[in-house]
Amino acid sequence: MTRRDLLGRLAFGVTFLSALGFAPRSLLSSLLFEPDAPLVPARPIPVNPFVTDGKALVAIVHGDRPADMLSEGLAMLGGSDRLGVSGRRVLIKPNVVNDRPPPSTTSPDVIAAAVSAMQQAGAVDVTVADSSGMLRFPTSENLESTGIRTAVERLGSRLLALEVEPWLTVEPPAAMLQPRMLVSKPVYDAEVLINLPVVKTHRFAHYSCSLKNVVGVVHPRCRPSLRFLAGRWHEHIAELNLAVHPRLTVADGTTVMIAGGPTSGTPARANVLLLSGDRVALDAVAVALIRSYGAWDKVRTGSVWEQRQIKRAAELGLGVRGPREMELMVRSLKPDDDFKRRTEQIERDVSQG
Repeated sequence: MTRRDLLGRLAFGVTFLSALGFAPRSLLSSLLFEPDAPLVPARPIPVNPFVTDGKALVAIVHGDRPADMLSEGLAMLGGSDRLGVSGRRVLIKPNVVNDRPPPSTTSPDVIAAAVSAMQQAGAVDVTVADSSGMLRFPTSENLESTGIRTAVERLGSRLLALEVEPWLTVEPPAAMLQPRMLVSKPVYDAEVLINLPVVKTHRFAHYSCSLKNVVGVVHPRCRPSLRFLAGRWHEHIAELNLAVHPRLTVADGTTVMIAGGPTSGTPARANVLLLSGDRVALDAVAVALIRSYGAWDKVRTGSVWEQRQIKRAAELGLGVRGPREMELMVRSLKPDDDFKRRTEQIERDVSQG
């Protein structure tokens, strides 16, 4: 840990403790009292449905309309039939860290596109659920402020604020930093989990995408922000992914955060979606996308595969171990020289193990 990182963590600690004095009673209760959370088996890591010739597929789609981009991305992966949502209950987990617009939070248009796609694929129920940053509760108000509630309810789907839902205890055998985790029951019970993060930078985790988005499904007592002096944000985030397993990740890169974060930072319009059944491979591409803007020192150097979240997740078997185990596919729905240049750089970055 550098001196700058240490000072940043100390500043975060002071801010966090001060903010608790103004925190909602529900949050204070969550931190002081452990909920009734029955022990359930840890889910096994599922087989990635989007693989060709033994390689995990990652699609980058560029365009103006999220619904068209999502449809094209699913087709590139082999079609929505591979997802197996027909007749099943689907839970979509966006990033609703606070009440701010993208790239702090997932775009309502992208969420609506995902809900609609799952409905068209035959899902019997589609729920959108998240739990915001602890000092930004209640999630229900953030869903309203961001326009997500309107976008989702217009399609006839439900929304859940996970901090007020029941909890379960899971004890994944491979978890070292936190062997016992409190996980949202609706997420654990979902027959198909779709992860819908936004691509952004993060002051402590360095970046936030598929792996980091899982933090929103664990209880406030289990989140890395309560362990900010330990210096193990990255590994802790990776290990929390042993609790739940999305079948598909669709990362919102329509507007990305290229510096700062996670609650606010520098935006850049990229007009892309990233899709994959492999959360590790997708995060490697997301980091390369952030790096292509050259604005965030925390991810600027070294291989994307050496990012600590990615490295630990690969060690845990949560996804691919390097570039030889994935295939990156690129498609643009409209001509754009900047997109072409940027994806060429992303392909170079991801290919260097």
